[in-house]
Amino acid sequence: MSCCPINDIYDYIEGRLPAGRRQEMEGHLKVCPKCRRAVEERRHIAAAASSLPSLEVPADFTDRVMSRIGAAEARFPVWLIILASLSSLLALGSVALIASGENLMGITLGASHSLWEYAKSAAVLTAKVVTLLSLTGKTIQSLLLSAAKGLSMADSLISPALLAVLLGLMTVLVVSLALAARKKISLGDEP
Repeated sequence: MSCCPINDIYDYIEGRLPAGRRQEMEGHLKVCPKCRRAVEERRHIAAAASSLPSLEVPADFTDRVMSRIGAAEARFPVWLIILASLSSLLALGSVALIASGENLMGITLGASHSLWEYAKSAAVLTAKVVTLLSLTGKTIQSLLLSAAKGLSMADSLISPALLAVLLGLMTVLVVSLALAARKKISLGDEP
């Protein structure tokens, strides 16, 4: 038996362990000084706690505590916070519009042009990632199939140490191919 869980120690002290488990615990306590010390310490703590006088809470305890706690601050309604936020946003937007010297239509067109460019870049990036993943999958699949065929034939011809070296070289080859593919399909290349 390994050292006793703390819950078992408390159950043992309080006499709540089943008979079989209690016998196991007593057998373990005979050979384990650490658990024996833990049981003795908890027995001393329980004895000290039981010797304390009982504490009676006064009837008006809750009222006295609650009177010392300050009144809760009034909360603003949610709709008022939203209205204040929107009006601040509108004022900030107006100041930015006046400071820029452009009209609202010019700013909107500039923003939509930028968003369109971001969307095009994201589409190109997504296409490159899909192509990279497809090529990587095909390359790894063919390498693994070839390696499996070669290893099944080479198992009877090559020593285990040489086989481990070959596996290491194949791993380096696969990682090198993945890095080369990453350089080939970089973010800045045009198709």
